[in-house]
Amino acid sequence: MKLALTHVSTATPGTAEQRIGLIGAGRMGTGMGISLLRHGAELHIKVNRNRVGADRLTAMGAYEHTAVCELARHVSAVVLSLPSSCEVEAVCLGQHGLFAHLARQSLILDCTTSYPASTLALAEQAKKHDLHFIDAPVTRSPEQAERGQLNAIVGSDENTFPAAARVLTAFCENIVHVGDVGQGHKLKLVYNSMTMGIASVAAEACQFAQAIDVDLATLRSLVGRGATNSGIFQSFAAFLLGETPDALAISITNARKDIECGVRLANETALKIPVLTAAAQKFHTSVAEGKGELTLPHLALSEAKGS
Repeated sequence: MKLALTHVSTATPGTAEQRIGLIGAGRMGTGMGISLLRHGAELHIKVNRNRVGADRLTAMGAYEHTAVCELARHVSAVVLSLPSSCEVEAVCLGQHGLFAHLARQSLILDCTTSYPASTLALAEQAKKHDLHFIDAPVTRSPEQAERGQLNAIVGSDENTFPAAARVLTAFCENIVHVGDVGQGHKLKLVYNSMTMGIASVAAEACQFAQAIDVDLATLRSLVGRGATNSGIFQSFAAFLLGETPDALAISITNARKDIECGVRLANETALKIPVLTAAAQKFHTSVAEGKGELTLPHLALSEAKGS
């Protein structure tokens, strides 16, 4: 199905004085929260295992709650920035979840890279509680989240989209409406699968160059002048050359989750994607070897350096 794309200017009226919840104060979520506070939102956050982001947000005026149900009673919109659909389902469902405790007509924006089937099921459950559940996965980095420069890929009905855009405009530079609920997560999985596929090829090219004594800086210069160039390869090269130690700070475990979800979605359509399937296996192997918590550019280290 061809999707109609609607771009929304970040001049859209925003979040001033709006009471917004944030669940998932990791690196990306913390950046979103900082931007929401900067735009005047009254921010409520759920206690997070990693205190770094939560402490930054509470120091800037966010209210912290120990339970999802407690947070839900204070807000009319909730932004989710979680590792996967499993965590999204956990905070939405059950007697202590968002669906049971949010006020009627409240809005839930799932900015997680979630699985579309789960998203559709949650949206149906939300309707039964007179709530609006939409998918709004984002691209770009935590640093860009903090500066309000993310891209949001939104799946929602036409009536709910303007309310979603008013929240997203606080931390997004570009907001693209790609269709009904679920379509945002479908597009994000295609996007992330391509990203991780390119990362797998770039990693092996860097290892190949080292193995045959090809200078990486020279290779980078050559690649940068041709159609083969990519931001992924350039980030890998900058990491390997010691220029940007924190390049592409997504973990290999999270990257594996994204591409495996993409392969699963393709398989459900009976589409064969052998190249992306092989890339997914590379990530699976890296995690099995104990490299899951390392960042993405570590894929490009030779086995000798990696050890």
